[in-house]
Amino acid sequence: MIVGRLVVIIACAALVKPAAATSYCEVLPTRDGFVALRDAPSPTGKLLRRLKAGEDVQIDSTVPRRGGWIKVFFSGSDRSLMQPGWVNRRLIARECG
Repeated sequence: MIVGRLVVIIACAALVKPAAATSYCEVLPTRDGFVALRDAPSPTGKLLRRLKAGEDVQIDSTVPRRGGWIKVFFSGSDRSLMQPGWVNRRLIARECG
């Protein structure tokens, strides 16, 4: 009975997709002092938050780029928020850690 349950647990674990977000990437400085986190991959998407230079986002590796825009998660300084949104790829550091 225990062996059967263990097999089911292992099989289910194999079906779980990898985490959507990858490593943390830094927001780059801009002339106007912020990077827009938007609800859609467009400069006309609703502004959700103004990200400051040096703040981190996580790129959602499960969603393809859309015209230079990438899906990200912003988690704030304490890493507790995880707000999804879209940012222009050129405003995020290429080297992520």
